Amino acid sequence: MRMLARLWPRKLLGQMILLVVLALLLAQGINLWLLSEAHERALRYNSERFIVRQFASAVAVIEQTPSSLHRSVLRAWQRPGGRYQLTGTEPELPEDRSSYARELREQLLERLGGEYAARTKVSIDEVRFPERDAHHRSEHRPPDTWFRYRPRPPLREVRLAVQLNGGDWLVTRQRAPDGTPMLAASTFIFLSLALLMVIAVVFWQMRRITRPLQRLARAAEDLGRGKKIPPLLEEGPEDISHTVSAFNSMNHRIERFVSERTQMLAALSHDLRTPITAMRLRLELMADSEEKDKLLRSLEEMQQMSEATLAFVRQSGDGEATRPVDINALLGSLCDDLQEMGMAVEWQEGEPVVLEVRPVSLKRALRNLLENAVKYGSSAKASMTATAGWLTIEICDQGPGIPEEQLEAVFEPFRRIEQSRNRGTGGTGLGLSIARQIVTSHGGSLTLHNADTAQGTGAGLIARVRLPR
Repeated sequence: MRMLARLWPRKLLGQMILLVVLALLLAQGINLWLLSEAHERALRYNSERFIVRQFASAVAVIEQTPSSLHRSVLRAWQRPGGRYQLTGTEPELPEDRSSYARELREQLLERLGGEYAARTKVSIDEVRFPERDAHHRSEHRPPDTWFRYRPRPPLREVRLAVQLNGGDWLVTRQRAPDGTPMLAASTFIFLSLALLMVIAVVFWQMRRITRPLQRLARAAEDLGRGKKIPPLLEEGPEDISHTVSAFNSMNHRIERFVSERTQMLAALSHDLRTPITAMRLRLELMADSEEKDKLLRSLEEMQQMSEATLAFVRQSGDGEATRPVDINALLGSLCDDLQEMGMAVEWQEGEPVVLEVRPVSLKRALRNLLENAVKYGSSAKASMTATAGWLTIEICDQGPGIPEEQLEAVFEPFRRIEQSRNRGTGGTGLGLSIARQIVTSHGGSLTLHNADTAQGTGAGLIARVRLPR
């Protein structure tokens, strides 16, 4: 079964062609078997009736020929597979009571006349003829039978005996002549041509089906990576064209929904600036007090959240085009920039890996992760590993880590963990949300893991980014 699973084609086109070929070969094999059986039965039927007619003619000729010419007449009637004999004693033929033997006897008496009824014998035996099989094995057989030899089934030997008016018995032993087998070279040529024509038609039709499906699969993959997808060509059978049309409609609705949401949130964040600025001006005119300082800090926090929300929305509607980028060089230059700014960032260089990405967006996501690692874990160490299907980037810090039950919750917008990442450290809680959104829009994933899950603390946090290659 494992061997069959490995040999079974993976693609729809290959599977359909293989199934059609197997079905056609099976159907033609059964058809040839049935036709061969019918052909052989019809050949025997006609040949044995020809033997009866020929024997009746021989009896008539012998009856009308002088006895001095009987030997010459019999020699003239001899042929391969059939012998005639004139004898003065009654031949010992087993009595054949089969319905077919009775039918042959009736045909013979119909030609000879009723006066021969008491002196006619008919017997049918199945025998093998070694000389016939040897002929089929010999190198002198016809060229179109060289590759199709197989042991032939036994033929029925017809034995007929009639007592002539002179008292002698005319006896013959004959078998049906070999006919042209159904499995000849011409049959194989016909089947091969039919198979090729069927494969050509199936290939043409399946390409009409698989070509739109392949484009649809690529478009769905690109859509999952945040690329702009132009409307696909709606072609192929009606079912396939309806599927492509539904995808185009879905893509249009998604683009409209994202655009409307982006515009609404951007307008809301922008409009919040006006009342915040007015409140700040009124507070500035107030006398200095502890209450005034608290209100100013709250307004500052509101403004930061408004600005972060606007940045988040802009990122959601980012229309940056994708292009091939060496991720190893991009991550290395980003680490160098942060090191020049005095951050404790360490970079383990890897092999060049080129991916289709939006470089500005991806660099922003990686920068957020590196800055978080330095801010909350004192240092950051970045590394990159590549496999056949994925590129994995890991950013490790030396901080206290995050409780296991909070590892997913920190990706929610404006969500921060008070115990280790309080407001005193700065930030609005959108950095990880923006980073995950960017990575997800590239078809990848962003997850957080404690370096030592058994102890849970003191081993640092690992931010793992996986991008499809």
